Amino acid sequence: MNLNSDLKNSARAQVILDEIASAGHISTTNDAFAKKLFSHKEILIDFLNSILQREGDNLISDLVYTDTEQHAENSYEKISRLDICCQLISGEQIDIEVQVSNDLAWIGRSLFYWSKLYAGSLVKGDSYSELKPVICINLMKFNIFKEETQKQPHTTAKICNIKDGEPITNLLELHFLELQKFKKKSLSEMSRAEKWLAYFSGKLSKREESAMLHDNILGKAINIRNEFMKDPDNYAAYLNREMEILDYKSMMKQERSEGREEGREEGREEGREEGRAEGRVEGRVEENNIKNLMINKKFTVEEALSALGIPEENWDSIKSRIK
Repeated sequence: MNLNSDLKNSARAQVILDEIASAGHISTTNDAFAKKLFSHKEILIDFLNSILQREGDNLISDLVYTDTEQHAENSYEKISRLDICCQLISGEQIDIEVQVSNDLAWIGRSLFYWSKLYAGSLVKGDSYSELKPVICINLMKFNIFKEETQKQPHTTAKICNIKDGEPITNLLELHFLELQKFKKKSLSEMSRAEKWLAYFSGKLSKREESAMLHDNILGKAINIRNEFMKDPDNYAAYLNREMEILDYKSMMKQERSEGREEGREEGREEGREEGRAEGRVEGRVEENNIKNLMINKKFTVEEALSALGIPEENWDSIKSRIK
């Protein structure tokens, strides 16, 4: 049993190592790597200034790393775990989430993470006027906005007046970085933010990377990436995370195949193929979102059900299918 497990893990690890060899470097959107990269304060500050377009008096000069686990105040509340969380000198809080697997509920999750940070910033006795902005940056290896309506890789969302489109507050700010949409251009034509997108999307040539090594910050980011796997702990963390992603993709592919077959069979038997197919798709999407949270964020099934807003009266039937 252990031998079979070791052989399976070895085979999956080899697939990942072959991908690294083919690309010439590791994936910069791997959770373990991203957390290591952003643990270097000067790199995180440069990334934030670039993405948030901070300059002049608004330039970020320092920050403090904060707890990534948002504790529940009672047994009915959900615990959430963030990827990278920090607070600026201004009191603004920033959450950075790195997501590889497609998640239909991602906007809702981003709002949920925002709400936890926002609500947690006010303690008993404080005035609402003391509330500070919370900014969530989502670095994603998939698209959530249709390309025909949103072609640019960087989308910013705020609470705005519907009539004139003007923001009514700066307390909520969401950034979605869709790496698949990043269109490569020459290095000299890239903005600082675009260079970071090129770095995380893996679209830099060897020549461009060599040129970027002369940049104190981006050069350091490239070196950290190239040296990351030499540390045994980093090596293990990287492979484990990539194997989880491989397993998740394999599971989704199998479930889609099974779902299509079940839908066809039930349609033939009942003569209601369209209705059956729709019901199957909805059920599969719901189950996939739950499993995604359990795999990528280590949620329990109850935490995932709660996060997705599924009524408690439906939990038992869903849990029986998940298991």
